[in-house]
Order: sequence, then C-alpha cells, then structure tokens
Amino acid sequence: MYFKRTLYPLALLLLYQQSAVASELNPIITVYTTSNYAISHQEMVTNIYFLDQVERIEDEISRDFNTNPMIAEQQARDLFNSPQWKMQEKQLLSAYQGIISSWQHGIKKVPAILFEYENVPATVVYGETNVLSAKQHWLAWFDQQRQ
Repeated sequence: MYFKRTLYPLALLLLYQQSAVASELNPIITVYTTSNYAISHQEMVTNIYFLDQVERIEDEISRDFNTNPMIAEQQARDLFNSPQWKMQEKQLLSAYQGIISSWQHGIKKVPAILFEYENVPATVVYGETNVLSAKQHWLAWFDQQRQ
C-alpha cells in the first residue's frame, strides 16, 4: 500500500514536469500566408512570408506602364536604371525567398505555420491564423511523440 501511495504522486509529478518542459520549448516558427489572412501573435514568429507579395510588388511596379508594349518596354528599362529599382529589387528578392522556402518545406496551402525544433521532424499546422493556438497544437503533438 505504501508503494502505491508514493508511486502515484511521483508519476503525476513526473508527468507535470514533462509537460512544463514541453511548454517552455522554443521552436523556430515560420508562417506562410497571403494578405487575405490576419495572423495573430506575430511576435512569436521567427519568419513570416506573404506568398502573394511577389504578385503585389509586380502589380505595383507595372501599374503605370503604358499598354503599348514598345513604350512599356522603354518604361521598364528606365525603371531598371533608376535609383528606386534597387529598393524594389530587394523587395522582390525577399518575396521570392518566401516562395522558395515554402517549396523547400513542402507547404501545400495557406495559412501554414511551420515548427522546427532540434532532432524533431519539421511539422506544419495548416489552416490556423493564431500562432499561439498553433504552438499549443504543436506542443500536444510533441508531447505525444515523446511518449
């Protein structure tokens, strides 16, 4: 009887400690989304990529181009030689970085929140816009994997 009375509280304490340790984990969190979704708790995120950003930047760049292809081509050349192009080029490179990252991680749809943690396979939570809630789902999955 003594054994059971000391074993149960010890087991509960051990389970509590494991769950407390899991809640303190700080994985790398990357969000893949579009401008259609409002992401909450962005302060928890390491990287956030708006996968429609390339299209938005290209639309912004080309919106003032003439409909005549010859004139539009000259306008594009002028833009590429302008000082403002360096900033727009940098924005485009950053936007493409998100697309490349999503391909590399096999992201299928948005919103997607990717969790990366040492010695654990990268894990994605789809359809969630609340990073805190997604992390809680990931922590539950993480705890389940350790059992």
